[in-house]
Amino acid sequence: MPLLENPPLIEAIFELRWGEVSPGRFQYHQNEESLFAGMFSASAKNKGFVVVENIQNNLSLPMAISHRFRKQQDTWPCFQVGLGIFTINQTKEQYSWDSFKNSIEIGLEVFNNTDSSLINSIKDTLSVSLRYQDAFFPGETEVIEQFLEKHFNINFGLPSSFLENINLNGKHHSVGFNVEVGLEKPQGVVKITIAKAIINDKPGLIMETVVHSKAKEVINNDIKYTDLLGWAEQAHDIQKHAFKTIINPTAYKECKV
Repeated sequence: MPLLENPPLIEAIFELRWGEVSPGRFQYHQNEESLFAGMFSASAKNKGFVVVENIQNNLSLPMAISHRFRKQQDTWPCFQVGLGIFTINQTKEQYSWDSFKNSIEIGLEVFNNTDSSLINSIKDTLSVSLRYQDAFFPGETEVIEQFLEKHFNINFGLPSSFLENINLNGKHHSVGFNVEVGLEKPQGVVKITIAKAIINDKPGLIMETVVHSKAKEVINNDIKYTDLLGWAEQAHDIQKHAFKTIINPTAYKECKV
């Protein structure tokens, strides 16, 4: 995919989550709660990720990041782990799919080398996601619904008969869009959310596109970490399709940060 002028990317995230056996109820092995972060740190250092940041001061909260690993301070990509969660993160700077895919491969190898038996012991609750977050900045006087219709081919809004009531001033304090569509390849769902946000102290819109699958539904036999890399390729195909078909180039060429 060619490099874009003024790309809207904030962050790309590959994510594993596990341990939720029923809504709001989590179950983990003892080693995951007490030893996994330290074991992961040793494995990450073997790949050059020597900078360790303790995020939660050793608190173990389900699916919350506790430690972050980088090659150098404030550089990307970074790996993040917590109880029931592992992510590989890359920001806009120096992003390309090939380099990010390579980071995913290294991260999965580190994860597997930390405890090669873990990935199959958590298969029943394991989910995998590829998440892209993009930023857009409508003009100060631009109506959000009109911006979305022009740049995203999304047409929605309240009827004028409602907004014309004399007790309404017509200003929208919050505008959001959320849709979920089923997927056949990879089996799962793609979720697209657009919402108002403050981005680097500037009001704008964040579009988050997430391809999400349950591991047991996309991998029939024992999981190898290379299977998840293959899943990431399929998920990225969906991400490219969403970007090309939903977002008009004017959305990021006209909206300079």
